[in-house]
Amino acid sequence: MHKILCTPELLGEISSYLSRHTHAVAARVCRLWFTQFIEYIWKAVSLNDILAVLSPFDEDGFTQPLLSESWDRFFVYSKNIRQLECCGIEYAALKHTLFWRPNGDLFSSKLVVLHWGGPSRYIDYLPSLVTSTLQVLQLELDFIQNPNMLDVFCRTIPPRSPSLRALKLTFQSENDDTQAVSRSLGELFSLLPELVLILLPSHCMTGELFTTLSRLPQLQDLSLLTKPSSLYMDDDVLGMLPKRKIEDDEEARKDVPFRSLRKIEICDSDFMMAEVLRRDIQLLKLIDLIYLGSSPHHIITLTESLHKTCPNIEKISIFASNSLPFPAIRSLLKCPALVEIFSDKTVDMRFEDLLTVATNRSSWKNIALRPVEPFSYQALVSFAQNCPHLYELGLTLDPRLGIPDVNASTTVVQFSSLTSLIVGVSELTPNFELASFLSKICSKPIKISAYGTEENTRLWKTVEKLVNSIIASQLELKTLKLKDENTELNTQSKNATVNEEEFTGPKPAS
Repeated sequence: MHKILCTPELLGEISSYLSRHTHAVAARVCRLWFTQFIEYIWKAVSLNDILAVLSPFDEDGFTQPLLSESWDRFFVYSKNIRQLECCGIEYAALKHTLFWRPNGDLFSSKLVVLHWGGPSRYIDYLPSLVTSTLQVLQLELDFIQNPNMLDVFCRTIPPRSPSLRALKLTFQSENDDTQAVSRSLGELFSLLPELVLILLPSHCMTGELFTTLSRLPQLQDLSLLTKPSSLYMDDDVLGMLPKRKIEDDEEARKDVPFRSLRKIEICDSDFMMAEVLRRDIQLLKLIDLIYLGSSPHHIITLTESLHKTCPNIEKISIFASNSLPFPAIRSLLKCPALVEIFSDKTVDMRFEDLLTVATNRSSWKNIALRPVEPFSYQALVSFAQNCPHLYELGLTLDPRLGIPDVNASTTVVQFSSLTSLIVGVSELTPNFELASFLSKICSKPIKISAYGTEENTRLWKTVEKLVNSIIASQLELKTLKLKDENTELNTQSKNATVNEEEFTGPKPAS
């Protein structure tokens, strides 16, 4: 074998383009390739796959004795696992494995992601799979009948994985057990100060747990979107929140809740988190907000204070189960750093209001308002003139209102970055006039998505093909024109050189 095929850096680059089957074939070539490619084969596997290395098993456990050779082979493979999937596993085989390895240590220090899903009665097995380098733990449990079953988990996980960065928990519990479950989770979070991302069902939230979360120094991403909270009227938490703004000095910021929070997903039934956004508390690092609302009054109340509580917010997505009134959008325009805004249904919006959004700032990157009232295609021209850096736009357009007359002699401002157009129309008839208009305001190929009926989507896909064909032809013509201009300049340069030699004589040789 040539020496270059034994270079680890080259083999590592090649491995990134191969499938798992190809990795398995390459691992059989030689010992060097085995050590290089075996890592990619077992990088992300299920627990059933790695247990099958020890011995065949069924629902009653292993069907053959576990030999020392099997254990040697098991550890050769398991030391390469970085992502482990524990869903739909045979717990009898896992029980027998832990019987022979009571101290755990089944996996090496490379394990980073662990996904556990199954009956909560088997949660006692989970700590044996956790390593000190684990950074992401996703836990999907069924109905928690006894809140005390979380105690073992809460006591063993922090010592085994002190560097845990992300924790995602989904489960169900009785309202009577919420206090006990919340208390166990609060104890867990207080022992994991390095947590950056937390996903929780909102029905387990209490004032005590909320306060614990607010004090985590590194928490950047918080999601509370699973179910409406039955305890959202727990007003005790309000007394725990400071009523002053964040001061400039670092010491004063330590008492402020969620001082490192950068992204949050909540619904309007999460009374506690919504109250933080409404109060006179500044979340200086919050840049991404996803809000699920059912009450227009709650949404308007929230948006009126966002420019004060979140002065650096850049992206806001609001999903209104009923509709989002435009006054809420007008309030969001007060946020100075806002560049992306999404709404799944906007009402009470006129064409003048749409122009207000377009002319509010030139730094818009994504505007998807999906207004209920349709607008003419002149709206696209307005956004192209005022928001040249927009890369995604979502509007409701009505083809019956006509297409702006944009001929060859008209100077049109184009979108320089637009790559996605989300539209909602009725009675669309694909034609060359519409495709020609869109090709004149878009400088690059565009993806057109339609919300509504399947027929609406199919018709707009036809328009997309026409538009991109015209844009491709225009780009090709520009390329040929530039090529001809370069050829003409080269010809003129040669002619100028010849004329100069005829006038002054040939240049002396150096």
